[in-house]
Amino acid sequence: MSSATGLTASVAGAVRAEATGPTVEFATVFRSLMDGYHTFRIPAVIKAPDGTVLAFAEGRRVSAADSGDINLVLRRSHDRGRTWDPLQVVGDNGPNTFGNPVPIVDPASGDIVLLSTHNAGHVNAGQIRRGEVTAEETRRVFVQRSADSGATWSDPAEITAAVKPPDWKWYSTGPGHGIALRHGPHAGRLVAPCNHSFLVDGVSRENSHVIYSDDGGRTWRLGAVATQTGDAVGNENAVTERTDGTLYFNARNSHLMDPGNRITTTSSDGGETFDGPYVPVPDIVAPQVQGSVLTLSPTVDPRERIVISSPGHYIARENLTLRSSFDHGRTWNDGVVLYDGPAGYSDLVELGQDNDIRLIGSLYENGDRLHEIVPPGLAYHQRISFARVPVPVLDTVSLPPRMTPDESGRDNNAVVSGRPAFVPGGFGRGLALAGDYVEFPKSSDLALADDPFTVAVWFRTEYTKAAQALFWAHSSATERAKWRIAIEDGRLRALLDDTVTARFVDAPGSFTDGRWHHVALVRDTGETVLYADGVRAGTAGPIPGSVSVDAPAGVRVGARVDGVNWPFVGAMDEVWVIREALDATRVKTLMTTNGVSSRAVVAHLPLNRIFR
Repeated sequence: MSSATGLTASVAGAVRAEATGPTVEFATVFRSLMDGYHTFRIPAVIKAPDGTVLAFAEGRRVSAADSGDINLVLRRSHDRGRTWDPLQVVGDNGPNTFGNPVPIVDPASGDIVLLSTHNAGHVNAGQIRRGEVTAEETRRVFVQRSADSGATWSDPAEITAAVKPPDWKWYSTGPGHGIALRHGPHAGRLVAPCNHSFLVDGVSRENSHVIYSDDGGRTWRLGAVATQTGDAVGNENAVTERTDGTLYFNARNSHLMDPGNRITTTSSDGGETFDGPYVPVPDIVAPQVQGSVLTLSPTVDPRERIVISSPGHYIARENLTLRSSFDHGRTWNDGVVLYDGPAGYSDLVELGQDNDIRLIGSLYENGDRLHEIVPPGLAYHQRISFARVPVPVLDTVSLPPRMTPDESGRDNNAVVSGRPAFVPGGFGRGLALAGDYVEFPKSSDLALADDPFTVAVWFRTEYTKAAQALFWAHSSATERAKWRIAIEDGRLRALLDDTVTARFVDAPGSFTDGRWHHVALVRDTGETVLYADGVRAGTAGPIPGSVSVDAPAGVRVGARVDGVNWPFVGAMDEVWVIREALDATRVKTLMTTNGVSSRAVVAHLPLNRIFR
């Protein structure tokens, strides 16, 4: 979507712009199917004292799932991330899970200390969170070390008893790098951000915590444990040290907010306790996902800059964005989009100077919007890439997103992802989409609540490999209000969900024949109707409640609103959103004339123009 001055692309989907200075360089470090692994996930990165860059990941043997046969793997670079040595296996528990890497440099010895979390491969996260597993099967914590910049590693030593109380169920180190403190009375202490779960009346709850070591990572203690609030429920956690020695924590929020999916707190005693509960960070737009924080040293940036990396959409894991703070994490700028396609977990590392260019590195999950290397994984599971980012690039401003205009007079212009081409449409010209989408941002006009409404679009497609989203509004979560229209197994199917009542409406037939078709969904007070090519094709009962209550996102055309699968592959034209239930005659008129007499039209996208 957005671009950043100084970015060049060597990875599919990376943002591009005219280079006016040092440019970002990209390299693929892990790719699905590489070295016999199905998928690589959960990146972590650190730079050894001799300059070697170590990129860790989980190598998932047989699927993209979070459980099963998972090894901890490593690739090393000796030229600040331009090229990479062959893959090494750092940890292999046979058919079991060995993951969640947290590397830390011990400043006293120069060793790389590596924390990880293990569990039996035949159990899953749900069973662990519900306490349905044995002490041997559950999540356990281990530490290793390397005295030669990652070339060789010690055997894992278990530290579970020291850092995991008996009533905790799930447990994750990191993921992402930990830190060695540089300032104050605890200088030299190793600190690792973590998260865990516990049961309250049989219900699993998430929380964030800290573990630390004062002897170079040989023994560990449990430190700060977060106090939960209604708006901030800690999950995967990241830490950096401010120049005054205070620790700044930034975590994934398990309580979905808008904005507020990132939460923060601090510690003034080296991670032994938190200074207060986590609170939302309103400046950062991000989905519920892991993120990374990094304080740049004065030699790389004298402005006490802290950088955070995370996807940059309210609920979709896409548009990996690097934001900066110059006031110790109190406020954040809009940042620069590093990669404008599907993107998930990430980690940051300072690379120092290379030919007088000050650099940081970003190791991040990413992929293409449409084509999966190993189905049925998600779009951002395709690879883990490394970006060498010149510090001046962090000060550039991303170009505004590409938009397509709304002709309703309501100014509900929509964002256009990717680079879709214009094609002849049902009326004039439309857009060819192939994993791209058009998205209405959150708007009171598009929050259709419990009102009657009509939504309509022209489409054509021959794609039959997977379900395709035509409209997807607000959320994909089971417990969230939403509505959608999709092509499933060739037929049209709509869903309206007010969190109490959910109604499916089907229009039988084959709509993947490559011809133009018109679909309209009408919600009235007494029924729900799905029209196909101007004909009432399916009906269902009414939905009494709001289909947009507490909506975390807007309305996406051509993809699921959370960016996960269901891509539309074909062409679309003439998108209408009307806060009125049209009858059969008026739906037919809308289809045949591309017009409707109604003051209730809140959006009309002809899809015939794109602008910035």
